[in-house]
Amino acid sequence: MLADYHTHHYRCGHAEGTLADYVEAAIAAGLDEIGLSDHSPIYHLGNNPHPRPSTAMSQHELPNYVREMLDVRERYAGRITVRIGVESDYILGWDEHYRNLWRTYPLDYVIGSVHWLGSWNIFDHRLPADRSADDVYDEYLRTTQAAARSGAYDIIGHLDCLKTRGHIPDLSITPLLEETVRVIGECGLVVELNTSGWRKSCADCYPRAELLALCHHYGVPVTLSSDAHNPTQVAYAFDRAIALLKEIGYREIATFERRKRRMVSLG
Repeated sequence: MLADYHTHHYRCGHAEGTLADYVEAAIAAGLDEIGLSDHSPIYHLGNNPHPRPSTAMSQHELPNYVREMLDVRERYAGRITVRIGVESDYILGWDEHYRNLWRTYPLDYVIGSVHWLGSWNIFDHRLPADRSADDVYDEYLRTTQAAARSGAYDIIGHLDCLKTRGHIPDLSITPLLEETVRVIGECGLVVELNTSGWRKSCADCYPRAELLALCHHYGVPVTLSSDAHNPTQVAYAFDRAIALLKEIGYREIATFERRKRRMVSLG
């Protein structure tokens, strides 16, 4: 059984294609399930409902997004299973906000991703003023632990994507990184094997193989994810991803329905 649980669409401002385009691409790729999971609105940067139009959808668009997902799921019933999801930011101190927000909608799953450390975005090639790479990495891992403990999410997104801009000073398994994986497991969350890193300058999946092996050691389940920003990227490098998962020892992937996890065989 194959599913791609991480896809983006025109609403976020930096992806191409409609929801239906991604579903059609998933059918063409032979997937059993496709998850729709565009970037949630940004709430922590002041009162502007759309502070970064090229980063995430407007707060006003969220109800429309959910309604369209439900419509697309109905239209494709019998051809492919469409899962209703969102990739949500996690911001320290905003736990209750996100818990309450995602309980409002009929979602199958929520991906919790750390994109922001305060007002600094992790994909900025410049470090924050007066902060070292060690400082940022420490804060990123502790924020990821807080996201896992928040009760707002089902999946932790692109676990080591801080490496994209070279902001991880030490790619070895440090004590704090191991603690972070252990917390994710203890909180009952899943990590995604996100293949998009193989398309980027870091040329490595999220999480990297050594970190994925650590997740397996602590019994943390995985989902498959292309993080597609164009319909042509749906199921990107999944053959390679499945081979890596099996090499590490994974035999199942996690799927979700109405925020409940079910494990299915990789085949």
